Amino acid sequence: ARRYGELVKINAIAKQDYDNAVTSAQQARADVAAQEAALRTAEIDLARTTVRAPIRGRIGRSAVTTGGLVTASQATALSTIQRLDPIYVDITQSSADQLRLRQKLLAGSLTRGTARLRLKLEDGTIYPIEGVVKFADVTVDPATGSQTIRAEFANPNRLLLPGMYVTAQFVEGTQANALLVPQRAV
Repeated sequence: ARRYGELVKINAIAKQDYDNAVTSAQQARADVAAQEAALRTAEIDLARTTVRAPIRGRIGRSAVTTGGLVTASQATALSTIQRLDPIYVDITQSSADQLRLRQKLLAGSLTRGTARLRLKLEDGTIYPIEGVVKFADVTVDPATGSQTIRAEFANPNRLLLPGMYVTAQFVEGTQANALLVPQRAV
């Protein structure tokens, strides 16, 4: 196209030949741009084949095998990542116990202190780190008659695992004029 541009100035070639050469050059540039766009699209698609998690934790077993077809926003999760430190423990407490506790607090026979949570593990040992109450659900489950309390525990040694059965010891209030007797004596 550049060479034809010089030749058309001195009328050595027909204007039509020059226009064809310019059109061919523009078409070639457009083809290169289209191929660059296709390359960029392929790079983006390739980057999307690697799944990066937005959280840190331990990944469970895969629900999809290598080479299986997956789509965006599918109902089946590829796998589940669980954060283990800190870990949340959901505790169910009967609404009748909650009601008794609230009535005693209102009557003044109990004083509310800082809630202390301890866990007894499946083997009977006490988990060494106390937990913190994050929230208590205000809704009573009509099927069980209980409310859910969520607590957070530091889990640096990964001793607590998702789905593990633990028993919670939850001190919500204290009675000042009570006698303490060891459990063995009772």
